[in-house]
Amino acid sequence: MERTIFNPIFDDYCTFVKTSGETNGRISELEVRLGAGGGNPMHRHTAFTETFTAINGNLGLTVKGKKISLKPGETMTVQRGEPHQFFNEGSQEIKFHLVFTPGHTGGENMLRIMYGLARDGKTNKKGLPNLMTIAVVGEMGDSMVTGVLSLLSPILKWMATKARKQGLDKMLLEKYCS
Repeated sequence: MERTIFNPIFDDYCTFVKTSGETNGRISELEVRLGAGGGNPMHRHTAFTETFTAINGNLGLTVKGKKISLKPGETMTVQRGEPHQFFNEGSQEIKFHLVFTPGHTGGENMLRIMYGLARDGKTNKKGLPNLMTIAVVGEMGDSMVTGVLSLLSPILKWMATKARKQGLDKMLLEKYCS
């Protein structure tokens, strides 16, 4: 399995430094190189915390509605359930370190699948695939929408169940995570 994956939409790279499997579930450790303007939408997790450490450049975070900029060497941990997102507002690539505690194979797989879909041209310009795929991959990675979009949660849960029954999760895992 590839250690470094690439998302051409946001011009970012994610390197799996240590996987959940390699640490007996203790952590998943990643290093992310995020292109200018890259980032992700607001979301939350219930299975793990995320610790962000800026390495090169300023890492933008929004946590519980508050915008924060981490300078190189600064660290912030986002607790389970806290709505958050990360982004690069600058004009240059930035690098940051990310740790899931405990480790989360589903989160690792979600990244591999989303980057793979982007590489294969199976997402829109915002890096999002079709809604059925979003539902099953989001559930796999314990990544839930927040705010007004959280009203869609029951529909997304139903769609994820339907996708699993159709074998979409297995197909995605086989194609992008084997």
